[in-house]
Parts: sequence; C-alpha cells; structure tokens
Amino acid sequence: MTEPTGLVSERGAEQVSDAPATAETPPPSQPSQVTFTVYQGPPLDTIRSLVASHFLVKDAFIDQYGIPTIQVAAEPPHEKFRTLLKELAQHNLIGAIRGAGDTLTVRVFPKPQRKGSRKTLNLALFFATVATVLAAGYFNWSNADLFTVLVEPSSVLTKASLFAVGLLAIIGLHEFGHKAATNHHGLDATFPYFIPGPPPVGTFGALISLRGPPENRDQLFDLGLSGPVVGFIVTIVIAIFSLLLSTTVSPATAQQLITGGATQDLGFCLPLVGATPNVSCEAPLLLIVGRILMPATTQGSLLFPNQELWFAAHIGALLTFLNIVPAWQLDGGHVSRAMFGPSGHRTATLIGLVILFVSGYLVFAFFLLIMMNLTRRGFAGVEPLDDVSPVSNSRKLLYLLAIVMLLLTFFPSPIL
Repeated sequence: MTEPTGLVSERGAEQVSDAPATAETPPPSQPSQVTFTVYQGPPLDTIRSLVASHFLVKDAFIDQYGIPTIQVAAEPPHEKFRTLLKELAQHNLIGAIRGAGDTLTVRVFPKPQRKGSRKTLNLALFFATVATVLAAGYFNWSNADLFTVLVEPSSVLTKASLFAVGLLAIIGLHEFGHKAATNHHGLDATFPYFIPGPPPVGTFGALISLRGPPENRDQLFDLGLSGPVVGFIVTIVIAIFSLLLSTTVSPATAQQLITGGATQDLGFCLPLVGATPNVSCEAPLLLIVGRILMPATTQGSLLFPNQELWFAAHIGALLTFLNIVPAWQLDGGHVSRAMFGPSGHRTATLIGLVILFVSGYLVFAFFLLIMMNLTRRGFAGVEPLDDVSPVSNSRKLLYLLAIVMLLLTFFPSPIL
C-alpha cells in the first residue's frame, strides 16, 4: 500500500500479496499475504522427517491445494519453528504454522523468488522528492516578505533548503529505521521509495517494500515500531535545532509584525513566544519541547523558532501520528497485528479509523478504506509465518511506547 511513510509488503506473483485465496494461493487458514507457486519439491516423507525432528507429528498429507501439510502436537513453537525454517530454506522451501487447541498445522511451500533490485527508481524518486520539497519550501516562504525583512533576512532559497533538509531527514531516517529492523532480522526489503507531492509539504512521505513475510510476531512488531520511533526522535531533534536558531525581536518590531499580519501569514502553529499559541493545531510533543527549551523574553518581545525547521518538525509529528494509528497496514497496524492477532487487529483498525474520522483526517481515512477495498482483503494485516507464538514480554511493554507516541503527536486536522 501507499502510506505517508512506512513499511509495506510487495504484491504480485510469488511475493507478499493481498490477493484472496484461490487454487494457486493458500486458503484463509494459511498466511494469506503469500502467493506461492504450485508445490514442486522434496517428497512428503522428506518434509515429514524435517518437521518430526522438531515436533511430535500426528499426521502428514497433501491437501486439496497440493500443499504438503503436517499436523503436530501443540507446544510453544517459536524457536523450533525458526530452526525448521532454516532447514526448509536449504531445500528452497518456506513454511507457515497455524493452529488452535491441541494441534498445530505446518504447511510447506516453494520459497518465493526474489525480484531484482530497482535502485534506479529509488534514486529517481528521491531526487524528484528533493525537488518537490525544495519547491514547496520556496512556495511557502516566497510570500513572507515582511517576516523575511524583520526576522529572518536570509534568501528564500536558503529557507527552502533548510526546510527540505529538516523534512527529508525525518522521513528518510524513519524509513531507514524500518530498513535497520529488516537487516537485523535477516529479512529482504527494498530501499526507500520517496513519493513527491505538491506544496505546502512537497511529499507524501516514503515507503519500503518487504519482499517476504516476517517469521513471527516479534519481527512484525519490530518492523512496525522501528520507523515511527526513529522518526519521532528525529522530529524532536529538528524541533530543538529550530529553537537553537530562534530569533528575538523587539517590542516595536513585534507590534509591526502583528499589525502587518506576518505571524498569521506564516500559518504555522506556535510560531513565537510572547503570544498565545494555537494549542489545538500543534502536537503536544512540540508544545512540550517549546515550553522546556525556549528562553525567556522581555516584556512585549516575541521569540521566533527557526520557522523552516519548526514547520519540518510539525510535519514530522503529523507523519508519525498518521503512521502510528493502529489501522490496517500502517506501521501502527503492523504493531497491533503482532500484539493482538487477526481479530484484535480488526478491532484496532476500526478504532484507528474512528480516530482519523473524529480528528478530521477524512481524506486519509477514506484513502485507507479505498485501499482495503482494492486489495480485496478488508481489514487484514500482514501475517507472519509463525502466527502462533505471541510477542515477547519486552515488546508488550514497548507497546506502551506506541501509545505514548500516538498521544504526543496527535492534533486535530486544521480543517476542523
């Protein structure tokens, strides 16, 4: 899917797919993201022996889809199944484990073939996005004549460049947070695909594409949370730099700016100290950073954070919020799917959509609904190969971090 910034799964033959179950795809009880070719591999007895070296086998057969299926006694499968996956990989196979009650079911498929790298496209989209973000910055500050003369007398191109550096650092490092998680777990993923966009932001974010399903819920959790955590931290850093580069103006100049409408023309939330900020349209995260780090001013003076970097941080907080919403295949959706399984993920997606509608992000909410319909998979999220083992206790605690980030980056849409 296309999302503001985040991790997605490639669709298409022999790749992570959103296609419904057919004669050539696993039925719903299997990892339905994965479209595999017809099984052509070692005989059933060989696969049974591999599975039997780790689990107590109850039955082994070829199901109606031609897929080798091994039923085993229920037990915690996490480490045993990871070892089995490595052994299956030596035969160019991959497995999935599902189950309930006293029986687990292991199904074995041909390993999906890797697609070639498309680094040329990655680079082309990156440079196109640099251009559109620069253009957006130029557009934003080309009309701020009074503010430029009295507060920040640098050229419009300098302002646009500073905005582009700040925003692309947030988006790019968010994506490389995902990439670092895939590398840590030995998963194959593309480099980021940046998405150009129109002013005033200049981009719709970026995404990386996962070329195969994660092994277990721990990996899915890490893949979902890693990007927002990095983006959240970089957003704070950019906001701090904005405050370090702040400008204080005299009472007379402040009055001239207010009378001339310069502060309103900028259109940014919390643009200064010494005036009442519009709390309703700024993320609590940035309000907190501003209150802690902004120096005091004399009576009547106004203090402006560097507006280019502050606006970049503002957009960074917005993107973090939209990504951490626990819906569908957003980053927050991956985290909730790992935490709560299929049924809990559907509930979380409904909650996420309600959050988006109530807070005014109607276009984004409708976009998600359209994507759910187009992929014909409804609320279903990315499924790990081992969908039996729960996430680790440490990750259950880290889920609180996702909630905190959601709360600290939330602010209603300006259209409300």
